[in-house]
Amino acid sequence: MHKAFLRNGPVGGQIGERRMKKRIVASLLCMAMVLGSLAGCGSQGTSGGSASTQSAAASAGETAEASSEAASGTKAAAGDMVTLSLYIPTLAPYTDEAIAEVQDAINEHLAENYGIQTKLVYTEIGNFEKAINLAMTTDELDVTCYFTGSGQLSNYVNNGQLLDITDYFNNASEELKNSFTEAEITSSSMNGRIYGLVRKYQYGGKEVAVLNKEIVEEMGIDPASITDMDSLGEVLYKVHEAHPEIYALVPQSMNDMTWNSPWVGGVGLTSFAYTNDIESTKLQSIFELDSFREFCNYTHQWYQDGLIMSDAISNTQEGSSMVTAGAAFATLHNADIDPLDTMYPNTVISATIIEPRAVSTDIGNLQYGISTNSAHPDEAFTLLSALYTDSKLHTLLSYGIEGKHYVINDDGRADYPEGMTAETEPYGGFAATATYPNYLLNPLKETAVVDDYKTAVDEWNDKVKVSKTFGFYFDTSEYGDFITAYKNLEEKYLHSIKTGSVALDDVLPTIQSELEAIGFYEVIAKMQEELDAYLAKQ
Repeated sequence: MHKAFLRNGPVGGQIGERRMKKRIVASLLCMAMVLGSLAGCGSQGTSGGSASTQSAAASAGETAEASSEAASGTKAAAGDMVTLSLYIPTLAPYTDEAIAEVQDAINEHLAENYGIQTKLVYTEIGNFEKAINLAMTTDELDVTCYFTGSGQLSNYVNNGQLLDITDYFNNASEELKNSFTEAEITSSSMNGRIYGLVRKYQYGGKEVAVLNKEIVEEMGIDPASITDMDSLGEVLYKVHEAHPEIYALVPQSMNDMTWNSPWVGGVGLTSFAYTNDIESTKLQSIFELDSFREFCNYTHQWYQDGLIMSDAISNTQEGSSMVTAGAAFATLHNADIDPLDTMYPNTVISATIIEPRAVSTDIGNLQYGISTNSAHPDEAFTLLSALYTDSKLHTLLSYGIEGKHYVINDDGRADYPEGMTAETEPYGGFAATATYPNYLLNPLKETAVVDDYKTAVDEWNDKVKVSKTFGFYFDTSEYGDFITAYKNLEEKYLHSIKTGSVALDDVLPTIQSELEAIGFYEVIAKMQEELDAYLAKQ
């Protein structure tokens, strides 16, 4: 999956939270690859003080229902209301007690304003996709988060798991409809029908280099002078000569050399189709792109000259952490509206190497929708709509209870209660809001680096260029064996080439033979035909 998600989720610019955000990006970005191996996993939560299991959340739901039944001033007794399950993946610890308390508060608000109730079902992110796929086979799931970064939306739709909400959306409030851009609606649609609502957040990214501040100052390096791979290389050679004891350049995410790139992946919501750049519509394998060749020629030369760590292909460390610690000088990094130097101490950031851009899998890579098997689709859409428009509801859901799980300080910003930290907070949503629907509804956090996140996000999204292939979908339901074979081929070669460990020209003939053997060129030709037809209608 393209490292979109990452985009690590909306974390309000906090240093501590952004570190957590950085650690969880890989989980979201690589979800399709990782979760496929979890079919044999056991529980859907963790024990002790970690994320609540579904059974614990169900218990919390019973507590919340009892509380709501006793409450006065509601539209109806809770027992007469529809209770809707809401499935959310966890990125931080939640205690059962905290979930129950928050659910009580949410249900009081829902009863007074919407005449419905909810049961919160928190499942740790590693087991989440498995959990919702299982729950979608029954009527126990109503509203759920889901990931779409590697074609899952098409899988859910083709399998009949997500409800078509087009008519609901078209008849919804103007407030809800005006919350989404045309691109966001497109990203949650297939064949002109809407199947979910995207998480509100900035999409896409720009490429920069994260540099060690001490070396930059010592050598008088101007970070703003680094604007492309050539100027980056000039600086790397100087640093390597002055500091041969450290790595000049390291991969950012373990053995992945870059989080962004000139080429475009995820075309058609697939894992195997690429274009050479944001303007191109010619489909190819990544290994045959001119932009990929150019990038890898740089990294291979740098690897040969000792600028890149020799064991990059087996690296398990985060590149930015190595730069912070002084074990490396630079790493390539994806950036957005939050300054990276607030996340990584002892670093400075280069000028933009690749301008802000987004591919199909960047936009709407996390969405919320309704299960086709929900017994209460009307009420489920009421809840879904409220999650994107009701600031009190969303703040309760994501931050918890004011005064207990967070406080509003004298500056009007949200912060931890005195003596509480991300590690000790019982309701993990305040520490990691990445998987909630619309963090733009929440109070600004104390350590946020902007004064108005909605304005900042809108301004950012206006600058992002979107691939010409955006909105095109290729049905891969009949290509399961091929997709597996291609995935194995990419995993075999991709990172060793990107890190410079292996020269592309040395292995390209072999790769092309293997592509031929798995039927890649036949599939890509059919996909190209469908893309051309789609573009002709636009």
